[in-house]
Amino acid sequence: MIGFDIGTTRSKVATVDRSGKPVIVSNARGEQTTPSAVYVSTTDEILVGSDAREQGVVDPARYAANFKLDLGGVESLFADGPAFTPTDAVAAQIAVLKQDVEKSTGIQVTQAVATCPANFRDDAKQALLEAFKRNGIKVLRLIPEPTAAGYAYALDRGGSNSTFLIYDFGGGTFDVSIIRLEGSQFTVLSTEGIPTLGGNDISRCIESRVLDDVEAACGRRPCREDDGLFFLDLDQRIETAKISLGKQKEVPIVASFVGQQTIVKITQVEFHASIDSLIGQSLDATDRAIVAAGLTIDAIDRLVMVGGTSRLPHIQERVADHTGLVPRTDIDPDKAIAYGAALACVAEMDKNGQAATIHGQVIPAPELFVQDVTAHDVGCSALIHDGPKQRLVNAVIIPKNTAIPCQKTDHFYLESEEQTRAKVEILQGEGRANRDDCLVIGEIILDNLPTETVQSQRICVQYTIDANGMVTATATDKVSGISRTVSVDYKKGIHARQQPAAA
Repeated sequence: MIGFDIGTTRSKVATVDRSGKPVIVSNARGEQTTPSAVYVSTTDEILVGSDAREQGVVDPARYAANFKLDLGGVESLFADGPAFTPTDAVAAQIAVLKQDVEKSTGIQVTQAVATCPANFRDDAKQALLEAFKRNGIKVLRLIPEPTAAGYAYALDRGGSNSTFLIYDFGGGTFDVSIIRLEGSQFTVLSTEGIPTLGGNDISRCIESRVLDDVEAACGRRPCREDDGLFFLDLDQRIETAKISLGKQKEVPIVASFVGQQTIVKITQVEFHASIDSLIGQSLDATDRAIVAAGLTIDAIDRLVMVGGTSRLPHIQERVADHTGLVPRTDIDPDKAIAYGAALACVAEMDKNGQAATIHGQVIPAPELFVQDVTAHDVGCSALIHDGPKQRLVNAVIIPKNTAIPCQKTDHFYLESEEQTRAKVEILQGEGRANRDDCLVIGEIILDNLPTETVQSQRICVQYTIDANGMVTATATDKVSGISRTVSVDYKKGIHARQQPAAA
């Protein structure tokens, strides 16, 4: 009964106690959250969390953080060090978290529920699942972070009917979901987000001011590539300053660079002004989620704040003013996602016919049925005429925020009457976006097609997305009956099965 919340800046693991309540599992240092950071020594020893941060101060060239945002990439995190990808880093993080859980609970971790940002691209999801697989952990379900938080809140509400707005401002990403709870039915109505907005961007606002003052005093502006030790120290000071500026009118930040000490005084008014545009972006996404759900703000019963950055008083005030709702933090914003993941793990085990037990005592499964939605448009590449030019674009078949499981079909022309081969690329991206701006998550090739004298919408493309967000695509030539199906399963990779042509 383990739930993993692998965060951009900090990670948490939760389990459930004998009463079925979720609890955070502390790491070996007694911390309830583990910094998402790694350090690789010259002897290839890997340190994680606070241990990595401490060693990174001495040797910043072999230290990495915020690597979750780069999942799906294959480039090394170290320019001059060992080949070490973001997937390697997350796998190392999970290995330590798993070890901590097993030492604390005495239970071997072989399966779990994990969370990810609602707007995570599928290549990042696949990399995250790979990181768990390397550690011998079967991911029973990969749940969007705001859905997991909503799950925890829904169970806390005891089954009463209500509509939640989950405002999830984490360290590296922002998500917002509208969720309706009706008895034991938990339905995600819509989800929106900004995968490039998080607490790190809030920090950069303070950082920019500090660097301006340091440059004025020292004659040179520090840069992360050359002055890693300076930034490791500055990052910690900024984190402390962000918290202090929630209460204090002015906070000093001491920055030591090239033997000179600079004291930068940041006022609360200045800080708030510098981050207001970032908060505004999150509020725009919130409005889009409400519209996508087919609701108005008056239909929302509860505003739930999730993610460490949502703790900032100015953010809570702006969200409250914008929505007219009182921000709720009944469940610790830093822990709600991990709590929901642990509870979902009990439910998934029950669904698979497994009883969740602690020392022989069976933990009752939550009586909550979850229906989620797609977080991205899913379509296929199609050629369109854009004035005198032609463009390959994403022709959407299943729009974003469609309830899953679902199945939808569309029909397409071949490019010419003489064409005997068709390639259907399965795309994830914005509708009518250029093909090269989308993620290709699979493809289907139809060969040996008969030519035609008059073009028709002969290629039938059908997409199915199951409750776990897994895509199956079938392309069929209605003229010949040739058909092929590809299942895009991010736990097993892409595989295809050839279907015989119709007689």
